[in-house]
Amino acid sequence: MQEKEFEHIFKCYYSDIYNFIYHYIMDGDDAEDLAQDVFICFFEKYKSLPEGINSKQYLLSIAKNRCISFLRHKNVIDRNNLKYFETLLFSATSEYDTTYDDLFLKLNIAMDKLSDLQKQIVQMKLAGKDYSEMSEELGVTHSQIHKNIKKAYDKIRFNHKKESDK
Repeated sequence: MQEKEFEHIFKCYYSDIYNFIYHYIMDGDDAEDLAQDVFICFFEKYKSLPEGINSKQYLLSIAKNRCISFLRHKNVIDRNNLKYFETLLFSATSEYDTTYDDLFLKLNIAMDKLSDLQKQIVQMKLAGKDYSEMSEELGVTHSQIHKNIKKAYDKIRFNHKKESDK
């Protein structure tokens, strides 16, 4: 492909491709990066494409596939962060890797949104206490401990997801 031909295709379709990607992933910086990747991929494959191919359709197809891959990758990262976050919460220790300070801050924010009983139970869990010890100290049944841990876990997960979506 000649440079002028590619430049013409780029100028004609860049804004359409960028807008398509932006509306798919809702992030301007990532949309710019993906749009550039789409045109690089297009440039690399252009010589092997059949003549008369609809360039815009082909670009949109590449863009859609790149968006799907990007979102899958982002989902994996988010799930891994959530698992680490949950491990922090439910492990018997409050030590954490300093690279996850942001997650620890989110944990504290989420903890503030729990009921007093849920906070006490989570703090006891972090201190390494088992259900029997918690039940005895708080004067509640094992079932209530279990239900409140589950509710606290759900609230923390919900708040983490809400914070991640911002």
